[in-house]
Amino acid sequence: MELSRRDALRAGGGLIGGLSLAGCVEERVTNRQTRVESSGIWSLSPEVADASLSRTAFADYADRMESRYGDSGVWGLESERAEGFETAYVQRFAITRQTPGDPGGSETSLDPDEVDPDAPLLVSNACVAVYELPDGRRRYWLWAATDAAEGRLVRDVAVSELSIGLRFRRGTLIDAADPSVVDGEASVGLGTPPSGTFPLRNGSLGSTRVTGESGTYAVEWSGEFDGIQSVNGVCEEEPAGDYRLFWDTALGYSFEQTV
Repeated sequence: MELSRRDALRAGGGLIGGLSLAGCVEERVTNRQTRVESSGIWSLSPEVADASLSRTAFADYADRMESRYGDSGVWGLESERAEGFETAYVQRFAITRQTPGDPGGSETSLDPDEVDPDAPLLVSNACVAVYELPDGRRRYWLWAATDAAEGRLVRDVAVSELSIGLRFRRGTLIDAADPSVVDGEASVGLGTPPSGTFPLRNGSLGSTRVTGESGTYAVEWSGEFDGIQSVNGVCEEEPAGDYRLFWDTALGYSFEQTV
């Protein structure tokens, strides 16, 4: 069962969302560029397990995302998939435009089917899958993707930011992959599965990691691209009981208009 934002909050999960709208930047006398960025945070723990997916449901989700994003899907161009699947969470994140009676903003849910805005400017899908290793440690596989050329978008935009990350509330972050890029392909891995490669079609890719207790890890893409872009990451935790973490996602777009 996938859980709505309202039900997740009631079950003990938390959502913190923020929309930041950058001021217009005058590029030339007759052109104006607008940039919009939005981010959200989910609190994940066994208390919101009703929002999680089983191994079979997660495999079905990955297949749907491959159909939607091609080689920018959950498992990218190629991958090694781990045994020891524990659970997975998925979400959809949308930035919507201002319309009469609606101030616009962002919308997100752990049930992707609940996010189907009438006036989307950009939509991303994301997941985090949790694996238990033979030595008792946990690995987390992260993915997010967006398509700035999606036919249902209400105006022409370029994706300018896409990121996904974790902040550990319990346990110790002991390792995290820094993506390496060769000839337009990015790779992430920690020596054993899960690992994979994904296309870097435009822009730049980086990561942030702070190991230790209450550690943080994020993979971040930035650029200006009017097509599909994805990001993947993988990190490892020394558990101190059940998983408890914050799941961060961010999405941004830009567009130009004549004034």
